[in-house]
Amino acid sequence: MKRWISIILALLMITGAVSAMAENDTLIDKFYQQAMKESAYRGTVSFTVIGEETSVIPDDIWAMVKLLAPKLTVTLEHTTQRNKDEGEADLTFSFSGIADAKVSFLYDETLSGVFSEMLNPDAVYTAARDWSWTRLFTASSQEGEGWPPLWQMLLNVLNASESWKERAKPLLENYETEAAVWMNSFASVSTGMDGGKTYMELSCRIPAREVKEEIKTLLKAFYQDQPLLDLLKEIATPQEAAAYLQPSALNTLTALVDGISMEGNVEIARRHDSSGTVLLDSISFPFAQDALFTRLAFSVTPSDGGHEWRVAGAGKNGAEFDISCEQTSSGAFNGSVALLVPVTEEGASFVVSDGTPELKPIGFDYSLTWDQGEEAYSLADDRSTQTMRGSLMLRPREGTDLPMQLFTLNAELSSGSSKQSSTHLDGSASWMDMESGAAITAQLSSRTVAPFDYTVVSQAENAVRVDQMSGNKRAALLQDWLAQAVQFFTTAVATSAAGAQE
Repeated sequence: MKRWISIILALLMITGAVSAMAENDTLIDKFYQQAMKESAYRGTVSFTVIGEETSVIPDDIWAMVKLLAPKLTVTLEHTTQRNKDEGEADLTFSFSGIADAKVSFLYDETLSGVFSEMLNPDAVYTAARDWSWTRLFTASSQEGEGWPPLWQMLLNVLNASESWKERAKPLLENYETEAAVWMNSFASVSTGMDGGKTYMELSCRIPAREVKEEIKTLLKAFYQDQPLLDLLKEIATPQEAAAYLQPSALNTLTALVDGISMEGNVEIARRHDSSGTVLLDSISFPFAQDALFTRLAFSVTPSDGGHEWRVAGAGKNGAEFDISCEQTSSGAFNGSVALLVPVTEEGASFVVSDGTPELKPIGFDYSLTWDQGEEAYSLADDRSTQTMRGSLMLRPREGTDLPMQLFTLNAELSSGSSKQSSTHLDGSASWMDMESGAAITAQLSSRTVAPFDYTVVSQAENAVRVDQMSGNKRAALLQDWLAQAVQFFTTAVATSAAGAQE
């Protein structure tokens, strides 16, 4: 799985905090080491479009895609140096007859940054390396004097270094033990029949009010645990530490928990037969009245190919979903997606006489395949190659206004036997409307190259610290960036349209 992810990362040139991979002799690892850890990578993506129409995309948008996509070239670049945790990744968008738009992403051991003449030729926007740029999209009302979003601090925990997690493990185990003992007080055992076989089921049914009381108990212990508070401060921003990691926050959070209006039960079940084979694992949750979901449930059951996973739930707007995934014996993944979504017109939901929104069903079955391919070596030309292929087929169910669609991904790696030989990654990704024949294909041609000059973000002149801005200023900055991007693509559309008429 890690190797497959590295290919996707390379195709999309997303740079970030990726765990180091052990160096060995495989093509995939050689490519990753050269492109992301030791030297540099350069590639280009071009596009082709066929078909007169598709029911998936409105006609006016499809006409624009047909006009612009064949004239667009995206250049991908990344450079670093061996044993240096610093580098630069560039995305350059080029339209025929129009000036390029280049965006550079910079990083070193302490800072990350963004620079583009399209945004501001006189500034490099920087932030602490562990600061998440997704905060640009956080509502300003959640910044400044308000409480920073809790999900971001939880994400920091998940992305923390392995050494930090090792130090945190013994401190967190106390809370895991406390939660397990508490859950056991609600456990019950029952027996029954499933498919002609006797089973035993261990289940927990925990009222929402009991969940709230346990949360308050854990919060009280947490705010008396100074070693854990100090450890969390190492990965939290000053705003997060001030909001959540001070003992004075206990009363505020306890009041918030008391104020949550939540009904229902947390329901957990594990079912197994007489041989110990698990027949069912499931859990469902209640939610507060103002939460995004009104119900959510997960389950895992055995199947001929291994297991079937299912998640089902409903949103506060009345929408419902039921998604399943089963791994087959051949390694493919088959499943279904069933949705009930509110019918809207001009942003307003239609409602029926009882005040509930009218719901429209959308459903399809899918089949996902991935062939990793085998690495082959040719002694005649001293070259190793590996071809990978994947596909995703979507088959709409009756009543769904969508065509059958096919997504495909093909990639080929190749390189000489020497560790210094450049590694090539070429391939294509495509989408096709199987009913109208409309399709969009992106072709990638790329290779690893020698390191080239880059800007060390800590040495950049005219640096503007985004992470030290107020929420309102960040919101204004994001709006300015979006306006600049819209202006660039608007110019591209106008120029391309004028050229097509000549």
